Amino acid sequence: MDRAKQKKIRNIRVILTNIFMSISVVAIVFVLMLIAMGFSFNAEGKLEQAGLLQLNSYPSGASVEIDKSTQFGHTEFRKMLSAGKHSVYVDKEGYDHWEQNVNIDAGLFTRVAWIRLFPKNADISNVSSFKPLRLSAFSPDRRWLIAAEQDSSDLIRINIQDEKLKHDKISLANLLSTSTANAQTGTIEIEDWNENCNKILVRWTRDEETTTWHLLDLEHSENSINLSSKLSLDFTDVQIMNDSASKLWALESGKLHSIDLDNLSISGPIAENVIIFAHNRDTLAFVSTGKDEETGKTKRYLMTYKDGEKGSTHIRTLSGKKDFAVRLAMGSHWNEEWIALQAGSDAVIYSGRYPSFGKDETDKLKVKLEQSLEFAPNILTANQKQRIIVFAGETSYFYYDIETEDNGAVALKNNIASVDWFDDYLLWTNVNNKIVVRDFDGSNRRTVAKKASANRPSVVSENNRWLYYFSETEEKVTLKRYKID
Repeated sequence: MDRAKQKKIRNIRVILTNIFMSISVVAIVFVLMLIAMGFSFNAEGKLEQAGLLQLNSYPSGASVEIDKSTQFGHTEFRKMLSAGKHSVYVDKEGYDHWEQNVNIDAGLFTRVAWIRLFPKNADISNVSSFKPLRLSAFSPDRRWLIAAEQDSSDLIRINIQDEKLKHDKISLANLLSTSTANAQTGTIEIEDWNENCNKILVRWTRDEETTTWHLLDLEHSENSINLSSKLSLDFTDVQIMNDSASKLWALESGKLHSIDLDNLSISGPIAENVIIFAHNRDTLAFVSTGKDEETGKTKRYLMTYKDGEKGSTHIRTLSGKKDFAVRLAMGSHWNEEWIALQAGSDAVIYSGRYPSFGKDETDKLKVKLEQSLEFAPNILTANQKQRIIVFAGETSYFYYDIETEDNGAVALKNNIASVDWFDDYLLWTNVNNKIVVRDFDGSNRRTVAKKASANRPSVVSENNRWLYYFSETEEKVTLKRYKID
């Protein structure tokens, strides 16, 4: 026997085996990668890429139908689906249902996180009673209720997440640095909250000519500040810049300033002839007037400014009549910074990165939407997650989703005075003393409470356990709630 020949044959077999195993491993990895990326063969034998759908509902544990087929599993729910639109139906025993056509993009993750189910037979309780109120507001984080009675010099703070509600009373006289008698007069409006919702910016109007601004510390009232007297300025708008509320933006006689409360100092004018401004922490967007160098005509300009920089950056020259309504909003979702502008009936949304002064960076902030609406909005708002932007009028609204770029107009059945956020994704309106909610895209319209005061707020608590609203008579205001999870 030729041993050399046998050894050579064995070596060839080993090499071929290793090559085969390597090819097999690569093929298996490749197939697994295709599966992970959502590729599969359809009924016609063609290779197609699917997308992953995730459904989150409140309460969880709801059953799911997709394209009228009952699914194995409950919310929280995940499934790979072919690209395109799919009908989704979600329900739970004892609750109403939710349904929508969901668009799945090939190779992408689609998360529907706003499915809210309400009890069919709510057990409504009266949890607090007040004398007629001059102030009632839920905090943006949906954790607190702030209230003040007409004939009281106390501010009432309630944690609405608790099973048993406790009324913490804070002296308005101390907060406003005034006498008890004066604290009971005039109108108090909450204009802004800090991130932790333990400080509020208040506009106190005692008569038509006397308005003062106050930063109220709800946990340490001795730290509250009368901004108008401390800084000796007549503000028309003030907004909180940072989480601790130690820095503010302020508008006074058309001049924009930054305020440092740690040093009780105010900057020189950042910009002049300012009509309106909005901010996203340390970055401002504002509309100001100025003369065009070529024509000499007065025009309006959209500008941005970052705290500490030497100047502002021009973003856009506004077209149209001088007297059209202008509104601004700013925010950031994930790593996407955005500006929303309303000029008359025109809606414009920029997103990307805010440019810095003196650098050629304006291309970083791109127009994602520019549309002439069929109505002139009187409200421009964004949800707490700064993902959904809404331009609202009296009988319709227009929404834009920063994450998906989905947008559309929604017609309302009734004239409304306002559109407010019920939670992170639901909008609510008061229609004939009924609380009517709908998803931000207008779908799943439902009446969730009756005999509700048209002049008071309504909300779902941040822990998703309770729905709160008010009823009201001439003698008494009642805070009502029922459990939703």
